[in-house]
Amino acid sequence: MTVSSWLKARSVELGASLCTAALLIAGLAIGVPFLRERIPETFLYSFCCVTAVLLRAVIDLAVRVSVLAAHRIRPAPATAAIRLEPSKA
Repeated sequence: MTVSSWLKARSVELGASLCTAALLIAGLAIGVPFLRERIPETFLYSFCCVTAVLLRAVIDLAVRVSVLAAHRIRPAPATAAIRLEPSKA
C-alpha cells in the first residue's frame, strides 16, 4: 500500500467518524428525544468514535514502521567456512 493510498483510507475513516460525531451532537442540539435522554453516552460515543479511528491509524503506522525497520536490518554476512585438511606435502 502506498503512502497516498494509506492516507486516503485513513482520511475516509476519519471523515466518517467525524460525520457520525457531528450528527450525534447535532441531534443533541436540535433536541432529539432519545439522544437527550442519554447526553453523557452521546458525548462519550462521539469522542470514542473519533478516538478509535485516530488510535487505529497510530497503531497501523507504528506496525508499518516496525516492519520497515525490520526489513532494513540485514544480518551480518556469514563468514566463509574454513576447511582444515592435512597438507599433502
